[in-house]
Amino acid sequence: MTAPTLRLDESPFQKWLGLELIRAGDGEVEIRLPLRPEFLRADGSDWLHGGVVSALIDIAGDYALVTKLNAALPTIDLRVDWLRPSRGDLVAWGRAVKIGRTVSIADVEVRDATGTLVAVGRGTYATPKPPA
Repeated sequence: MTAPTLRLDESPFQKWLGLELIRAGDGEVEIRLPLRPEFLRADGSDWLHGGVVSALIDIAGDYALVTKLNAALPTIDLRVDWLRPSRGDLVAWGRAVKIGRTVSIADVEVRDATGTLVAVGRGTYATPKPPA
């Protein structure tokens, strides 16, 4: 199978987030989330809202699997561990862990601009049925 061309701007939400694809390979992606004031958890805060971080984790996990399956996968479950406050631009590294017949799994690490690990997550996604 040829590697899919990944586009992060086909979803209005992802376009609004301003996501940038740094690299994509066989079962791996690296995605940058540039900081925007709308992402902050409160006025006057420099922490990103946890929902923005979890969305980044979900998207990076999905796209890591897309590199293997050449199809988007709906999320079944998402677990996020916030390790410390997320500040500034973030980079998510997602990798496919398991490609199953009905369920696939991806793990994601999120780092800030200094390279500090700020969150980790695991997504479970419904594997698309192969064409008949």
